Amino acid sequence: MKPVVSIVTPTWNRAQLLPRVWASLQSQTEQNFEWIVVDDGSTDNTRETVAGFADSRIRYLWQENAGVNGARNRGDREIQAEYVVYLDSDDEFYGPDTLSMMLAEIRATRPEIGWVAFTVVDEDGNRCQCKLDADRLEVGYLDQVCEQVFHGEFLSIYRSDVRNLAPWPPYNGLEALRHWRIAKTRPALIVNRPARIYHRNGGDNLTGARSLVRRSKEMAQALQDLIGEHEAAWQQGCPSQIGKYRFYRAMYLALSAPAWRALPDLCQALFRGRGAVRRKALFLGVSLLLPLSVRQRLFVMRA
Repeated sequence: MKPVVSIVTPTWNRAQLLPRVWASLQSQTEQNFEWIVVDDGSTDNTRETVAGFADSRIRYLWQENAGVNGARNRGDREIQAEYVVYLDSDDEFYGPDTLSMMLAEIRATRPEIGWVAFTVVDEDGNRCQCKLDADRLEVGYLDQVCEQVFHGEFLSIYRSDVRNLAPWPPYNGLEALRHWRIAKTRPALIVNRPARIYHRNGGDNLTGARSLVRRSKEMAQALQDLIGEHEAAWQQGCPSQIGKYRFYRAMYLALSAPAWRALPDLCQALFRGRGAVRRKALFLGVSLLLPLSVRQRLFVMRA
């Protein structure tokens, strides 16, 4: 029987976390799914762990390490269902009815809606990792790039055909590069209902401070691509976004390059940013007087 939804999980050396993901899938009231596990060159016992689940709905794929988005692109080529959810190896569904709820929501939308996004809570279940101004919002391209009516972490269910509109970017992170490209032609629906539990795993996440330092050079390039693609839209609808993302790029350059490299973006952040962005930019400017290694340690300590 053809699955109704594909669950794509990229993973790298996280065999110890996969049983939690699998338990979350097994607990769902909707069981007509396929689980595509893309092993991004793991050197631990990921293969044996997945094999031990012994379920015909699981497809295990191994590839040379290409990063999380490279693994998602590999998974995209294997999707058989009409809908797809990208559930990382350090996450789990909020509850047993989550997948059924997500499917019901996207099936109730008109075909133009490319995906439906749901809120994310922390591992204690009492703090939302996002901001949303209403219980239900249909959002277009400007809504998404301006990040004024919603922002933060969400878990989405997509119509599988949207994967043909834009691949996942060639970076470990900054998924907005893909989401915002899709948004140019397909609106989305945001629903204020939790669908995912976010686990910090002792800080061992892509968004952890030490990981961000390691990836800072790559992130600076990714932000340059993001700014180049969407700066005109920000200028039209939300100019302060230019300051915000110029600050982010200056921060990553400050963590990976000689101090002078960060100065042009830092000046833009001070000129175009507002409130907290300007205050952070001023602090970053002072920190540029310090050696690179000290800037990196200070970033980790303040996280």
